[in-house]
Amino acid sequence: MKNSILWLAWCCLPVFAVSYHYGPGQEWLARDRAAGLIREATQLSLVAESEQELAYESQLVMLNARREAFLEGVDWQTTSEHPLSIAVQEATTQQQAAYAKAADSWNRTSEVYLDATELLLDTLDKSSEPVLSESDQNLLESLRWAEARAMVRSGYVFDGVEQLQALLDLRLASATDQPLVPTTSTRPVSISAADSLTQQPSGTSRNLPTSAIREELAAAQYIGARLLREEGRSPEVWKPIANLARQQYRYLADRSTTVSKTRQPGQQRQATPSEDIADERLSSGDRVQRNLEQVLNLERSSSEQLEGIPLPRQAPMARRPGDGPPGDKPGKGPGRGPLRDGPPGDGAGIPRPYGAGW
Repeated sequence: MKNSILWLAWCCLPVFAVSYHYGPGQEWLARDRAAGLIREATQLSLVAESEQELAYESQLVMLNARREAFLEGVDWQTTSEHPLSIAVQEATTQQQAAYAKAADSWNRTSEVYLDATELLLDTLDKSSEPVLSESDQNLLESLRWAEARAMVRSGYVFDGVEQLQALLDLRLASATDQPLVPTTSTRPVSISAADSLTQQPSGTSRNLPTSAIREELAAAQYIGARLLREEGRSPEVWKPIANLARQQYRYLADRSTTVSKTRQPGQQRQATPSEDIADERLSSGDRVQRNLEQVLNLERSSSEQLEGIPLPRQAPMARRPGDGPPGDKPGKGPGRGPLRDGPPGDGAGIPRPYGAGW
């Protein structure tokens, strides 16, 4: 009798294996593939950041070449044979090539983040769970955030603005959003790709701060306004977008002041890793204040003055063809569609937000 039971159990094992493979096993396989895509996107973002830095440095070289030509009274556009004019032309060519390379890397990064997000969403759609777990919701949110910032840097500025705006709207409408607490960084907590797809986070806090979403949105709006102005668009087109960026930074500056007052007397502020790379080791409040001033300078500067001001460190040199227009409601361009399953939260190796200012 005992042997019969054992033989029956042995014969049933393939049935259980097949059932698991085409049931929960498919979900875990899809999650594993999504984790692989997240790791790929993370590596691509590191390459893109390096190329973006080289592009920014090439921009500074170009601006310095133009400045030298101007101080020597050389019109580099009409006296093309002059050595200073040649230097400007060479620097401009190098700048264009560097920005094109960086933009392509950011575009590839955003596409891989999108692939990971869609794979995870398809998996969750087929899941037997009726409601998203907090860890899945947080991960989806951070993937959308990372994708949007890569879109902005690749040149799909207003597509990225729309996605960041939708992310912020969903976060503000969420009843689980946490109250403001003292912090020294808007960077989300980084966890591994595999763990983020399989484990629940401790507690109920959001890993991606609302301030990180808002600050990235403000930067994208400023970049959009700046590029629209350089395209020759009328003030009626770019000024409303610059005004939105100013409002976002003003809100962040006011909140930063509130947070700083909540610190205990004598409490020392610790510099974040991103600030160690930057000059002057700016605090979050100082970074926001400086960026607010940059928005005001955009609104006040003449076209001639603007030519001598470099683009933000993480900005593309131009918008890509097909980028959503600002439209009647700035920040509400066509984009890549809604967030489907609602806010998503923190994720796997998500790149950090803007460092210590622009």
